[in-house]
Amino acid sequence: MSNHSNKVYYDAKGRAHRRGPLNSSERHHHHHRHHRSTAQKVLLVILYVLVALTAIALVTWRVLDARGKTRLYRQTAEETPMLAEIETEEQAGAEQEALEKAEEWRSGWVRYKGSVYEYNSDILTFLIMGIDSLKPVAEAKDGISGGQADGLFLLVMNPDLKEFSIIAINRNTVTDIDVYDEAGNFVGTGKAQICLQHGYGDGLQQSCERQEKAVRNLFYNLPIHGYAAINMGAIATLTDAVGGVTVPKMTFENGTVNYGDMQTLNGREAYLYVRRRDREVFDSASFRLEKQKEFLKAFTAKMKEQLKSNPTKAVDVYNAIMPYMVTDIDLSEVTYLTGQAGNYQFDSNIYGLKGITTPAEEAQTEHEEFICDEEDLYDLMIQLFYKRVR
Repeated sequence: MSNHSNKVYYDAKGRAHRRGPLNSSERHHHHHRHHRSTAQKVLLVILYVLVALTAIALVTWRVLDARGKTRLYRQTAEETPMLAEIETEEQAGAEQEALEKAEEWRSGWVRYKGSVYEYNSDILTFLIMGIDSLKPVAEAKDGISGGQADGLFLLVMNPDLKEFSIIAINRNTVTDIDVYDEAGNFVGTGKAQICLQHGYGDGLQQSCERQEKAVRNLFYNLPIHGYAAINMGAIATLTDAVGGVTVPKMTFENGTVNYGDMQTLNGREAYLYVRRRDREVFDSASFRLEKQKEFLKAFTAKMKEQLKSNPTKAVDVYNAIMPYMVTDIDLSEVTYLTGQAGNYQFDSNIYGLKGITTPAEEAQTEHEEFICDEEDLYDLMIQLFYKRVR
């Protein structure tokens, strides 16, 4: 019997009809309709999968965001700077005045220039360290070869003002540091350049924690919510990741920084810009710090601009420099900070500590020393980390 024999079919009213085989045109139309139906089903499945993946990604982002916020604030929840414990005449007078007037005076309040302030515990502060190494991170061979922190910056995020600021710390700033021997045994605490603290450790987490402690000591026990120590070899990667940075040409003559035309640097050029200094020139560390400030300001502004259109950019950069970085900031915290950063304004002023640089021979050391102006530092603490109560 032919495969194309007549077949019976029934219409909507149940009446029987006999139909012969499909002609070539009908067979083609039926085949095309079948393929179109299959393609639509495939596209529908793909659409469902994409929607599901998007939903999963969104939920994952929100979970990481919430977890990151909790982790960041929890680890310093009970910590405050020590300004309230510094017995200035104004501070003592304010407490006595409040006592005499039977007014409320809370622990932690600070009287400064006629007003009362308290530490803003909503602020997030991060220590960024530039370590003098071109190579990826590796454990030090002994307890005194962790590498010097040639760049030290505090990144300050103020959620009340939706603004972040940067404080640059001169590498030669004299403060208390903990000294260890090659075997890692504690020797004692003494006054020395703050950049040396990172060297007393394993070059990894241990060195970072000790450097963080030294910075906290300098800033009146300031809470620090996280750190990132980045080997200088990552400067090229960071720069290329944002497509180059535009900074001014700078020269240093007779203790004065001169600014020239703007220039856009690629990765290699950026590394030379932030790394080079003439050690034979007095106070060249301060000049290099000025160049680092210009680079950081340009990089931060460009990174923030790119985050607006691509919120995952920070995660991409984070992963790119991981071989060169030691940090205690995890992915959930990066996720939270990335989501916040897009809403923040950048205070274009990068704050530096005022003070005096002392020549090595005068300091009777092998290196120059930078003596910080305590009054200026106190003022900066009030300005950036405290809020007015009354």
